[in-house]
Amino acid sequence: MEITTAKETRYTSGLWAALTPALLTRVAWQGRRLLLCFMVVFALLGVIIALLTTPEYVSDAKIMPEMSSGTGDMVKRLASVAGFSGLDLSETEGADAVRPDLYPNVLQSTPFILYLLNQTVTSERRERTTIRKLLLDTDNWMSRFWTDANESAGKISIQSDGPVRLTKQQEDLIKEVGKRVSAKLDTRSGVITITAKMPDANVAATVAQLAMNYLTQYVTSYRTEKARKDLDFYGQRLKESRQRYEKAQYSVFHYNDQHKNFVVQAATMEKQRMEAELAIAQTVYTELARQHEQARLKVQERTPVFKVLEPPKIPVLRTSPKRTLMVLVYALAGLATGMLYLLAQRLGLWQRVQALVQE
Repeated sequence: MEITTAKETRYTSGLWAALTPALLTRVAWQGRRLLLCFMVVFALLGVIIALLTTPEYVSDAKIMPEMSSGTGDMVKRLASVAGFSGLDLSETEGADAVRPDLYPNVLQSTPFILYLLNQTVTSERRERTTIRKLLLDTDNWMSRFWTDANESAGKISIQSDGPVRLTKQQEDLIKEVGKRVSAKLDTRSGVITITAKMPDANVAATVAQLAMNYLTQYVTSYRTEKARKDLDFYGQRLKESRQRYEKAQYSVFHYNDQHKNFVVQAATMEKQRMEAELAIAQTVYTELARQHEQARLKVQERTPVFKVLEPPKIPVLRTSPKRTLMVLVYALAGLATGMLYLLAQRLGLWQRVQALVQE
């Protein structure tokens, strides 16, 4: 056994030593017709695969979010000094809870992808469809793996107050969308580039627009959520205090009309009590009106500003497949395969392999 192994090692070393450029050139020239046949067959195979491969289009959108002014530390230092003079500077702190470097993570979240899959879009053929159906219909073999006969083709819903339950097919589809839609932040300029890759040019631009709208609305809702809740709270309390004030005011005026000719202690005590209630109701109403107005201003102050630098455009040229490159690669693969076949024949590798098997 050891002798056979040594022989095989010497034989293999001899084969590699025999593969000189001159030998390769001579073998290629002598078998040029066979090499040409290999290249033509592989090139035709590359043409077929390139034509059957679904084209992909990419659309980009660029937005510039509002950046924090960086005055938070100064405001905090002034707040301690202003407290002695009765001023309140706590409302002027404008720390951004969602930093711009976290914006790309929003477009990779499951709620966004589920929202995107349920959106209705129009393709280049003027056909109305959902993004989910478009992706499932792109490749037939993907549809067979992703869809089930018993699975509903309706919308994928998500509950905001509970865990998300997805099927294996839905998880695979979400991963696919996560690869197609992305966002990137330029730390120097602060510009966010949103990229959407879809098998349809119109759909690619539509998805980029949907992603940009979702991101801006999400950040706006997050940054103003506390202020909007305060505004709703003060609005409800203001409505109640207005009713209380109007009721107390009516009670005082009605009492005065009924007791304008009475001068008794009991009537005076009742009048003072009602006037005190009116004064309290008026004070509460005035204060809540002031707080409600401040809450409205706070909502406006915390609403971020997004500047669209580059709107999504419908791509004219596809990004993939590179059909010319594919055909060239397949032709080179045919050349390499044919060369290996010719070398195997020239060096007698097939006979040697058969002899080793027989031994």
